Amino acid sequence: MPSEKTKKWPELPWDEVVDRVVKSLYRVYAGQSAGTCFLVSLGLTHDKTHAYAIFATAWHVVKDMVDSTDDIQLVSADKQKTFSSRTDLISFAALGNSLYDTALIIAKTGDPIVSQSDLLPILPTDSMLARGAEIGWLGFPGVVEPEPCFFHGYISGYLRNPPTYLVDGVAINGVSGGPAIDNRAHLIGLVSAYLPNRLDKTTTLPGMTALIPINAIRYYMEHVLGADVL
Repeated sequence: MPSEKTKKWPELPWDEVVDRVVKSLYRVYAGQSAGTCFLVSLGLTHDKTHAYAIFATAWHVVKDMVDSTDDIQLVSADKQKTFSSRTDLISFAALGNSLYDTALIIAKTGDPIVSQSDLLPILPTDSMLARGAEIGWLGFPGVVEPEPCFFHGYISGYLRNPPTYLVDGVAINGVSGGPAIDNRAHLIGLVSAYLPNRLDKTTTLPGMTALIPINAIRYYMEHVLGADVL
């Protein structure tokens, strides 16, 4: 059930939720690798000469980029903002081992970054959505790249190791790492995988999407980075 902290945020029509979320949506590229990431924090260096932006994504999206010599780019959904490893310092941090499929991208730049008001509230660390909760998620499916697309479904169940939401809905290549949100525009998780229903080697039926809860990211930001989280 939603906590008292989340109840102060009113429910919104999904089109309004999408309008809010797309402001924090980015596509991350390096060579042949591409995926989705989303902005979760902003800040300044101690001397206030540089700004930094922290993005969340799935670890499998960026694991091959860590040691890549290709230019790493993070491009906003409206294509008005680009971070590039040729001009900005871009680094990666895995949260937990690869099973947790959670990573942060830290971009340090001398250029102005998007407004603090574009940051989205994050579901409290001790909260999990109930079965039947309605959610949405966004990303850049490779079949229509680079168009940001919205998907919609319901929490169907859970996996425990690692903690995972099972969702009645699809995840297409390229959407991995994208933000999952509730109808209050709270970040609730990130897209990790699609679990197809394979009857045999040649027959595949619709399956389920696996979402990693946002809890670990919120905990890291609050307790390791000392960041204020909405």
